[in-house]
Amino acid sequence: MILRRITEHVKAQNWTAVALDFVIVVVGVFIGIQVANWNDARQERATEATYLRSLQTDIAVSTNLLDEHMAHIADRQRALAVLANADKDAVAREVFDDLMRIGLYELQFLNVQRNTYQALENAGRIGVLRDLALQQSLVDQTVQIAAIREYEADMARFQHRWVDEFLLENYHISNMIDFDGAEVEGRRDDISDYTQMLDDRRIRNLSAFLYDILNEQRAHAETLRAAYDSSAANAAARLARLGEN
Repeated sequence: MILRRITEHVKAQNWTAVALDFVIVVVGVFIGIQVANWNDARQERATEATYLRSLQTDIAVSTNLLDEHMAHIADRQRALAVLANADKDAVAREVFDDLMRIGLYELQFLNVQRNTYQALENAGRIGVLRDLALQQSLVDQTVQIAAIREYEADMARFQHRWVDEFLLENYHISNMIDFDGAEVEGRRDDISDYTQMLDDRRIRNLSAFLYDILNEQRAHAETLRAAYDSSAANAAARLARLGEN
């Protein structure tokens, strides 16, 4: 319709009308582009807000899991400190079994939830998060988790190679295992007093070495905890700027 009008005005040499029609066309195109851009920007903000809320859920879950893991590290280090340093006469038999279970037998690995970050990373869409500080805190999480995984691997190798062999040769493993619910007939607790093992330099050295590895794990876990706090604060601030809080 507008093209026909322009053609008619040109034939009639009505240049004022032609100019007016041209302005209408240009303004119409400009408004159309602006509306499209506004719709795209609104959709991008909505998508970002969805990812931010999902990240908040992942961070909350991961923070709780990390706190539990750090509590386990603290419990284990307390047990290892006793095994490495305590006088055998100061440790009761029942307490010693608990110390052995927590300090030398149990092996726990960090578990975190990173579904949203991994989905963004795999799709190459980290840039949908417009907050650079949030992006950096997510990278910090990745670095610290990788470091923790490395120390966990060191711990597992050392424990399987040295600690397990030591326990199998010198200790009654069932003293550390809960058989509740298992169909075990005629089982009797070992009545040996294994606190005498504290005279063995090997148990002191094994405990000290594991304690040292856990020191490194704890340091990275504390840094990871700070990264989670930073990510949570940045995500909340970004949602507030988007008007989504």
